[in-house]
Amino acid sequence: MTASTPLVTVVMPSFNEEPHIVRTSLESIRAQTFTDFECIVVDESNRPELAEACRAVCAEDPRFIYVHPTARLGLPGSLNLAISKARGKFIARFDSDDVCMPERLALQVAYLQAHPEISVVGGALDIISNDGQFLAHRSYPQTSTAIAKGMQLTTTIAHPTVMYRKEAIERHGGYNPDFRFAEDLDLWLRWMNAGLRFANLPEVLVQYRQDNTRRDPRHWRFNLRARTSNFSSQHSIRRVIGIACIATWVAIPQQAQEQIFKALILRRGRKEASQ
Repeated sequence: MTASTPLVTVVMPSFNEEPHIVRTSLESIRAQTFTDFECIVVDESNRPELAEACRAVCAEDPRFIYVHPTARLGLPGSLNLAISKARGKFIARFDSDDVCMPERLALQVAYLQAHPEISVVGGALDIISNDGQFLAHRSYPQTSTAIAKGMQLTTTIAHPTVMYRKEAIERHGGYNPDFRFAEDLDLWLRWMNAGLRFANLPEVLVQYRQDNTRRDPRHWRFNLRARTSNFSSQHSIRRVIGIACIATWVAIPQQAQEQIFKALILRRGRKEASQ
């Protein structure tokens, strides 16, 4: 790609992020060993001082493009807007409160260039607290078959770590703006139904900031909606089991959900980190 047409577009939605957090996130993009990228930041902050702080960080590097929508779009709408402005062949998804490891883009670009049959590649992540302390490690199945099989029961690719080919969006559609939650699951299931192949790298690509394991109860209802609306004959038995599990989970009181979810995430993460 030429200097005017970057190979990678990083898309980063932001909303009322504290200045030191968004600076840390954007500086982790700036510090990438792979430099042929642009970063489109769609900032929906409704606090002027926070919007200005985000804008100021973006102004420090010409590869960063700051966009402040006049109307609230929500996460899927922000992502679609950024992708519509993207010039890169590859789209890298990133959250405004996370931290990219320096080799992230380089590893994913090399993988996609070496594996033209793969449309989406993610990776492992470390969960950190708001003050940057390590909490747990999460890794995911690496092969397309294992990812597709596991996706019927859970989510087997981490949205903040993914890079995908822009042509996948152009051919099969992007994020559904009706999905306020679980927009990633809806997209992955639609793309899997269309025959797209996925992969995960074993390396940690992102430090994922998650102090709170509480999920909005609507998240699970959208998760269920994504699974039912994208139902197909592929992995049909596992899909039925997955739908039944989520439907049961939705009925569990929120406080109990939070305790179970926290125990599963942190226990599994610490076990993986010790291996």
